[in-house]
Amino acid sequence: MILFWLAAMAAAAAPAPAPAPARTPARTAPDRPVVVSALTTEDLIAQCRGKDADPAPSFCTGYILGAFDTLSMAREICPSATKGSTIDAVATTRKYLRTKGKKAKAAPIFVVRDALRRSFACKRNAKR
Repeated sequence: MILFWLAAMAAAAAPAPAPAPARTPARTAPDRPVVVSALTTEDLIAQCRGKDADPAPSFCTGYILGAFDTLSMAREICPSATKGSTIDAVATTRKYLRTKGKKAKAAPIFVVRDALRRSFACKRNAKR
C-alpha cells in the first residue's frame, strides 16, 4: 500500500510533459478561398428575381443582408448612415446580379461582395 502511495506522490510531483507544438493548419492560397456552399450564382439569380427595391423577407434578401453585415463588420464595405439601408443593399445587389451575375464565374458570395463593394466602397478599397 505504501508503495502505491509513493508511486502516486512521485507521479504528482513529476513535471508535466511539454505540450506538443501546435500544428499550423494547411492554408489555401489567398487567391483560392474555400467555398463550401452548394448554392450557385445561377441559383441566387433565380432567387433574386423581382423588383430590385423589394425588401420583403426572402432567401435573396437574407443572403444579401447577411453578406452586407459581414462585409460591413469586417470593414470590407463602408456604408454611410444615409446610404446603408436594407433597400439600398438589396436593390444595388439585385441589379448587379441581373446585369453582371450571369457572366460571373465566381461563387455567389463573391459576386454579392463585388456588388456591395461597388456600392459601398471604402476610401481605402476604392481601387478594388
